[in-house]
Amino acid sequence: MKLISVLTFLLLSIHLTHAQHLQRRGRLGVQLEPVTDSLAQALKLKATHGMIIRQVFPGAAYADAGGQEEDVLLAINGLPANPGTALQEAMQTVREGQPARFTVWRDGKKMELEGAVSPIPYETSATSEVLYGEVPYKGGWLRTIVNKPNVAGPRPAIYFIPGYTCSSVESFSPIHPYKKLLDSLSGLGYAIFRVEKPGVGDNAGTGNCLELGFDNELEAYRAAYDAMQQYDFIDTDNIFVWGHSMGGVYAPIVAAQTQPKGVVVYGITHEVWVEYLLKMVRYQNPLLGHGYAETDRDVRTLYALLYEHYYLGKSSKELYQNPDYQKILDRDFAFDGENQILFRHEDFWRELNAHNLSEAWAGIEGHVLSLFGEADMEAVNDESQKE
Repeated sequence: MKLISVLTFLLLSIHLTHAQHLQRRGRLGVQLEPVTDSLAQALKLKATHGMIIRQVFPGAAYADAGGQEEDVLLAINGLPANPGTALQEAMQTVREGQPARFTVWRDGKKMELEGAVSPIPYETSATSEVLYGEVPYKGGWLRTIVNKPNVAGPRPAIYFIPGYTCSSVESFSPIHPYKKLLDSLSGLGYAIFRVEKPGVGDNAGTGNCLELGFDNELEAYRAAYDAMQQYDFIDTDNIFVWGHSMGGVYAPIVAAQTQPKGVVVYGITHEVWVEYLLKMVRYQNPLLGHGYAETDRDVRTLYALLYEHYYLGKSSKELYQNPDYQKILDRDFAFDGENQILFRHEDFWRELNAHNLSEAWAGIEGHVLSLFGEADMEAVNDESQKE
């Protein structure tokens, strides 16, 4: 890494080694399941809350605290450990160098445990040097991960944007498709740039991913793109945005604003979001074993549901009171009873629906490669890829 002046360092607001503002997230080391009503009754819990611990892994925070399998985890560092957004927020407080405190239910009584936190290992690669940085964002900090190829000279770069779930973009298992893809591209001499979504991974002060909208995440990708260009080993005239699934929806919007050398997408749609949802149910449900006549009835119901939700502004919770809508919200959209649709906040999807994706694509001046997998039922069909 070349030396840069203090002034330049402040202007870039990025660290090319392990960053100072972000503490490494810790290893909790448990396998969790939500507490059901019947389980709460059997364990003599006064209410159905918390997560039951089915497995404890040695060498991590919960084992160090004396945690046991079949404990019910009620809180982490004083924050409720209830399924969904509360659990994610609580787990974000488990950080390297800080004690972790657990409130648990064991043998019919509540107790407190405390243990040391060991960090999640940093990612390594046989084909590149892995650099950790950070980017200021909305009063907090986003974690960046960069694969610097083991070859000299400025390198073409791939800015990788993943699918929609609130999952980390680092330390994938060896068999994960993202791991194989990124290692392969890095081995070919490409620098690989990733940024954690707000509220995920090592990020601090960026909100809870499960509560944030599409536009918030878009702003994060845009801010990180600027930071990526400050690495001296990246050829800024040869940057490619690579988006998979929802990442391929973000990719043209980011590219239309930044004009990279090219855009690569896989498994995407460019349609109005409600149009895609109608096609999703029409196409996927028969493949999942539902009859065509039933699917036709469901699609007709879905027309009304989507109109009320996306255009009349009714909440998912309000719509769930309609018996005709309950089946679809439960089966096709994983509704949590509050505001989570397909494991993201309902406003995430509303904000996405407001974007004109075809307009974004039309604003791209660089090269485009659009890919479709013939067995990719989530992408529905190859229409968006061809168009």
